[in-house]
Amino acid sequence: MAGPRKEILTTPKGTAEPYCAIQKPDYGNPEKGFGNPRGEWKVNLTVPSKDAQPLIDKIVAAHEANYKKLVAEYEKNPPVVQRGKKALTPYEGDMPFYENDDGTVTFKIKGYASYIDKDTQQSKPLPLKVVDAKGKRIENVPAISGGSELKVKFSLFPYGWTNVAGASVKLQIDSVMLITLKEFASDDNWGDEAEEGGYSVDDSDQWQEERNDSRGHVDEEVPDDNGDF
Repeated sequence: MAGPRKEILTTPKGTAEPYCAIQKPDYGNPEKGFGNPRGEWKVNLTVPSKDAQPLIDKIVAAHEANYKKLVAEYEKNPPVVQRGKKALTPYEGDMPFYENDDGTVTFKIKGYASYIDKDTQQSKPLPLKVVDAKGKRIENVPAISGGSELKVKFSLFPYGWTNVAGASVKLQIDSVMLITLKEFASDDNWGDEAEEGGYSVDDSDQWQEERNDSRGHVDEEVPDDNGDF
């Protein structure tokens, strides 16, 4: 029998922070020992505090209810530990959002990009649905970067405390609406050094089109003295 249907919440329109992973998953840095083989979809979305408050109230309520339930279970059935060992007592973890000094709130939303099939033990992808401002699915998702305006659908995923993190609630990403796109400026990290009015690859393309139009044909490639192109 299927469990209760999880509630899907939607953020107000917000601005993506840098280093989001929406076009393709983030697999961490395996070479430095910080790899994530399942991959992760993620975005930190910043919205005005007044717009964020209804979501904050729901997240805090879910966090408090989860922690209260876990503590009650702990007190009813305390864990059995070996003599000389100390039991891990209940403690609360960080909330999945933080308040900024400029009157905004940033929500941390993420989710795995794959799962292991129990029958085949094979990794199966969990695609992230991305739609345009009219709600139509985008098949070829662009390189969405920080500064893009988005809305994000997510569900609340409560979890307990461990040795490395306290009990809290995760904002599990469901889908993304792309409202205004800002793409990664350059693979060579020159985007932040842009100079207004300087040479642009678009200018070069326009010059080539005008040159081709004036000559009536496109220049053919000519091999060099070695016969190479």
